[in-house]
Amino acid sequence: MNTRKIWISSLFLAMTVISGLMAATVFAAPDARALLKESENRHRTRTQQYAGHLTVVNKEGKVRKKGWKSYRQGYAGDAKNLVRFTEPPEVKGVGFLSISRPAGQNADQWLYLPSMKRERRIAAQDRDASFVGTDFNYEDMEEFDHEKYKVAMQGEQTVDGQPCYVITAIPLESGGRSIYEKKILYLRKDILYLLREDLFRKGDKQPSKIFTLSDLQNVEGHWVAKRWEMSDLKKGSKTTVILKEITFDKPQPVGRFTLQNLNREGGD
Repeated sequence: MNTRKIWISSLFLAMTVISGLMAATVFAAPDARALLKESENRHRTRTQQYAGHLTVVNKEGKVRKKGWKSYRQGYAGDAKNLVRFTEPPEVKGVGFLSISRPAGQNADQWLYLPSMKRERRIAAQDRDASFVGTDFNYEDMEEFDHEKYKVAMQGEQTVDGQPCYVITAIPLESGGRSIYEKKILYLRKDILYLLREDLFRKGDKQPSKIFTLSDLQNVEGHWVAKRWEMSDLKKGSKTTVILKEITFDKPQPVGRFTLQNLNREGGD
């Protein structure tokens, strides 16, 4: 065979292989774990605090309103959170403390009730209980830590006009106890910010609850959703939280995220 023809054929084959590899690289689905890691890196702050005003509307249309102040130190897997209710009078002073633990352990959580003058530890079997009469349960009050989940790309979808990556997150047995069988996450593509979670309890074919985050604003150089909405599709109720007075990276007092401070009635 002509040597020149063999060389041209080999070159053509090599170029075809390289082109195929390049196309595969360009069109390969993004890695779910890498996206979640990058999202955490982009949005991690040392601290966050805000005033929250929440409205609970039950199936019959009855409305209840509450106010709280929230403080967070750390982020995701190393977060510490303190919530103190400010209104109405019947919940004023109620406090909640959540301290994240490494993979394999659920967060440590305590609820302080002024009427009892002491804290109550939230047991594992109570993780599905309502958080102070809202549609959030105690597990919902934990910071999401992707290291405790098996994650996979499911596709892409538009949420509120924004293209999103759709990621399935299934709790790992080694990640601690979860009341959910899986979560479907909708991560906004341009800024890698979570816009929605579909929450499936064990045995659910459709989500039991949907958590949406909207009214995104850039505050002090950080993206934040100023409106949260947790819809319980089985109960027919909805809790909406509006965030105000948001600030980031403000040093927190020593001892804020402790049981001693939690027990201080009417404390910060």
